[in-house]
Amino acid sequence: MKIARYIALLAVAMIMVACGSKKNLDASGSATKSVDTSTLKKLDYVRKVYSNATDSKNLVSKIDFTIDGMGKNISVDGKLYMRKDEVIRIVLAPFGIMEVGRLEFTPDYVLVIDRMHKQYVKATYNDLSFLKNNGLNFYSLQALFWNELFLPGTDKLTDKQLDNFDAEISSGAKRKVTVKSGGLNFEWDTTSATGRIDAANVTYGIGTANASNASWKYDTFSTLGSKIFPANQTISFASKAVKSNSTMKVNVRMKKLTTDSKWEAHSTVSDKYTKVSAEEALKKIMQF
Repeated sequence: MKIARYIALLAVAMIMVACGSKKNLDASGSATKSVDTSTLKKLDYVRKVYSNATDSKNLVSKIDFTIDGMGKNISVDGKLYMRKDEVIRIVLAPFGIMEVGRLEFTPDYVLVIDRMHKQYVKATYNDLSFLKNNGLNFYSLQALFWNELFLPGTDKLTDKQLDNFDAEISSGAKRKVTVKSGGLNFEWDTTSATGRIDAANVTYGIGTANASNASWKYDTFSTLGSKIFPANQTISFASKAVKSNSTMKVNVRMKKLTTDSKWEAHSTVSDKYTKVSAEEALKKIMQF
C-alpha cells in the first residue's frame, strides 16, 4: 500500500517547514517620548495583528488532508487535534474508519507513528538541525498552525518583544509585517482593516546551496470561541537540499471546528512497535 508514503511525506513537510528597530518600550510597556510617530504606528499595527490570536485552548476537527509533491498527489481523511502549549496532532484515517498513522508535535519531541508497519520515529528538536540552528521549535510551529505571529526562540510574545517586528503603515488594503532572526526571514501578509493574518512566508539561506522557502496560506475563516480561525490552511515548501528543489504542498481543510477538550494530549506507542531513527526515516523517504 502507498499509505506509508504519505505518512512519511507528511513528516517531511511538517519537519522541514518548521524548518527591526531598537526597543523603545519602558518597563510598563508604554512608548517613550523618543519614539517617532512612524514607529508608534508600526507598533500599534503589530499589536493589532497579535490581538487576533484565538483565545481558545483546544481545537479539534475532522479534516481532508492532501499532499502534492515529489511525484505524489494523495488525499486522505483524518483528524486534527491541537491544545495550546501542549500538542499538535494530525491523525490519518482513510474514510474515517481505521487510523494508519499520526504525526505529533509536543514542546519536547516530534513523534511519527506508522501503524501499517508498526514503526515510529521519536526525535527531540535538538535532533533536527534545521530547527535547532535557527531557534525554531514547537512554539514556532504552534503559531503557524494557530495563525499567530511568533519570534523564534520564544514560547510567548510579550508586548516589548512586539517591537522587534516591522510593519507597513501604508493606507492600502493589505500590509506586511516582518521580522528577521539569524538566517531566517519572516513575512506575514495581513488585511489592514482587521489585522487578520492571511499568509506567513519564511525564507532561509537565500543565495546558498541550502536555500529554502515555505509559505502558509490561510482562508475560509470561521468562528472559534470569540475569535475567527482559518479552517483551510495550505503549506508549501521548496528547498535546494530536497530532491531537485521540488515543491511540496500540504493542504489541511477542516470540516467543523470544535473546542472539545476531552482527549489525551500525548500518544502512547505500543511496545510492539519498532523505533527507527529520524535519519533512517528521512533516507527512506528520499528514495520514494
